[in-house]
Amino acid sequence: MVFVVAGSLVRTPLPLAVRWLLVAAVLAAVWLRDLGVLKFTLPENRRLVPESVLRLGRHIGPLQFGLEMGTGARTYLPSGLPYAGAVAVLLIASVPAALCAGIGFGLGRAMMTMSNLRYGPDNIWSDEWDRHGRRLGTMMGSAFVLALLVLAASTML
Repeated sequence: MVFVVAGSLVRTPLPLAVRWLLVAAVLAAVWLRDLGVLKFTLPENRRLVPESVLRLGRHIGPLQFGLEMGTGARTYLPSGLPYAGAVAVLLIASVPAALCAGIGFGLGRAMMTMSNLRYGPDNIWSDEWDRHGRRLGTMMGSAFVLALLVLAASTML
């Protein structure tokens, strides 16, 4: 919601086509970064999960960790796509689309955490992620482009 409200101020002087071009440029840069073609850093709060979160159990611990990741309190980002999503919400999303983006982000982060817990012993999931990172990056970027195309089509109706 913060991005939608702030976006209301940013959007006003920019024509819709310029806003879409900015979103496309950010998405392209982030996607190329995720695929290893471009090298640049994005801001992230690089703090590890404290032991106190892990002591809360297999369900409450991941829930607290997910809340902290989702709000940016602590996280390492495996992809820069959330930044492209933030720019899209800032520049083009309606309130319902922004809510969908927030719910999708939260569900995606929760699925990642739960997948890690259910996959097997420590670090195997992370090793698999690293092994298939390029393919996963391509799939996630493609899904993001598809979601933006759906958003674009819905704004043109």
